[in-house]
Amino acid sequence: MTTDPRTPVTVITGFLGSGKTTLLQQLMQRDEWRHTAVIINELGETGLDHLLVQHVAPHVRLLKSGCLCCSVREDLTLTLTDLLSRRQRKELSFERVVVETTGLADPLPVMHTLTTHPALARDFRLAGVVTVVDTFNGFATLDQHEEARRQVAVADALLLSKCDLVQAVAREQLEQRLGRINPSAPLHRVDHGALRSEHLLYLENLDNPFLAQHLTNTPAAGAATWLFSATKAITSSLFQRAHPPHASDIQTLCLTVDEPFEDEAFRHWLGLLTAMRGERLLRFKGLIHIAESPVRPLVVHAAQHLVHPPVSLAAWPDADRRSRLVFITQGMEQQVIENTLHKFTGARAVPSPT
Repeated sequence: MTTDPRTPVTVITGFLGSGKTTLLQQLMQRDEWRHTAVIINELGETGLDHLLVQHVAPHVRLLKSGCLCCSVREDLTLTLTDLLSRRQRKELSFERVVVETTGLADPLPVMHTLTTHPALARDFRLAGVVTVVDTFNGFATLDQHEEARRQVAVADALLLSKCDLVQAVAREQLEQRLGRINPSAPLHRVDHGALRSEHLLYLENLDNPFLAQHLTNTPAAGAATWLFSATKAITSSLFQRAHPPHASDIQTLCLTVDEPFEDEAFRHWLGLLTAMRGERLLRFKGLIHIAESPVRPLVVHAAQHLVHPPVSLAAWPDADRRSRLVFITQGMEQQVIENTLHKFTGARAVPSPT
């Protein structure tokens, strides 16, 4: 699915009790995922989740030293390095790695670790982040916990669990709210941890969702939903109704640019933005029209201070040749993004129409 030879690492996150382990159990029972090494992070000295998974996954490692966003990052590095060494000695065989975080983890630090650690980045690549959302407790969890909001904001895909426990109208309201937090993440419903085959295919191609859309015979025009599944919210507040003011600073900004970017100018601008405002940039995703390569758009990802290597697509996913940019920010002024984009690239960005 990709020419990158490094081992893909998928991060599964979600708040406490959302259904991450149930999802993992279902994934590990499928033929497509049988060559998978699993790393489970649990709080406390007595871990249980790995016991629920190890009977269906041959290689399960437990990290007990706390939240993945804290001291356990060193343990994660050591664990991945050990897995690699054992595979090189032919003691283990795996084609991908899945990391299940604790329910209280902020995924951004582990994403940063996977993509910037010199030893890890040479042999592993971050395939994407999957966030499981508990439909039954979703609104209350988002209201009360910053970690849950950030888990949604950085996701490449959102999975709704426990849909059978709520009425359709409540589920749809939650989906709308999730779409305002993260309009670029496709949302799928899971039934007791089980996903339809086309959704599983999407999870296998998180770092190239256009490919997944194509393989599932989705019309070409529909591929752009990866970037604009909820573009009606330009800079919407995080919440659907009145909520505590401290939480309303996570915003979404969707922009389109008609003219192509010069490659060097665009990369220079994005590098400066992440360097100067990275702590406020939770996620950036873009489908970028580059003047030097007009028929091969770039898919660009960034998180905080980190810009991932761009991926060049073989062709545009639809007839629209405009660049499309989605920012999920926390406490960042919209004008900073638009003004710097114009200053460094000359491009005039237009907010997505409401």
